[in-house]
Amino acid sequence: MPGNQQYYPGPPGSVLYDARISAGKTVLETAEALNLLNSYVEALENNDYSRFNSPLFARGYIKSYARYMGLDEVPLLKDCDRICRREEESKEQKPARLQSQARAPGNAGLISALLLTLFIWCLSVWIYGGTPEPELSVTVLPERMAPLTSIHSEPSLGEVLLGGDSDTAKAEDKIQPVDGDGKLAALEFEFSESVWVELRDVQNQLVLSGVQEKGEKLDLQVQGPVTISMAYWPAVVSRYNGRKVELNALVNSNAVRVQVGEL
Repeated sequence: MPGNQQYYPGPPGSVLYDARISAGKTVLETAEALNLLNSYVEALENNDYSRFNSPLFARGYIKSYARYMGLDEVPLLKDCDRICRREEESKEQKPARLQSQARAPGNAGLISALLLTLFIWCLSVWIYGGTPEPELSVTVLPERMAPLTSIHSEPSLGEVLLGGDSDTAKAEDKIQPVDGDGKLAALEFEFSESVWVELRDVQNQLVLSGVQEKGEKLDLQVQGPVTISMAYWPAVVSRYNGRKVELNALVNSNAVRVQVGEL
């Protein structure tokens, strides 16, 4: 029972895995009960915390998993902290060793960087006729979502997390963008899990809203910049004019609302 500090032999992942097997539950059943991706449950059971944005998320998931299985989370969280601390110390030691082993004499490093910059500039001039490719801009917008603890009894994950419509909308049902400011952009989406997505164009016109199924791919032409809202964005690969929309360094939540365009 939680609160009675117990001792579990083995790392947290092994304890959680054994508890799930003993309870006769599958990874899918556990993931649905905890509102997690299947890959997140597998990562927890393998003690692979690199799949999460920070150790704080790993601790929260382990706590929820332990309570779901009727385990005492305290010793599991202590073991999790030790594993994360060892990994962090290992990361800090590697750059120090590399720096001591490879010190460039004089200004060799600066000269190499300048030469590389010059080469890249010349290459862009040659390829694009003197007009470098526009830079992709990704801006995280203010969240309008409820915390994860409030979604367990709700019927629609997308509606609760991002305040959107829960009806599934396929590509052919999208609202056509209207003429106005902005540039026509090609958007691509690939889904490794079933994910709720809302897409709006530069005039805030709704283009797409609903649950997109696992394995589905979408190709859309939209007036940009665009606003994209997603529940569980780690299961989505998004591209804007062929360039991947990177969110790992910007977002610390599984649900996100961003504006994407070109500078």
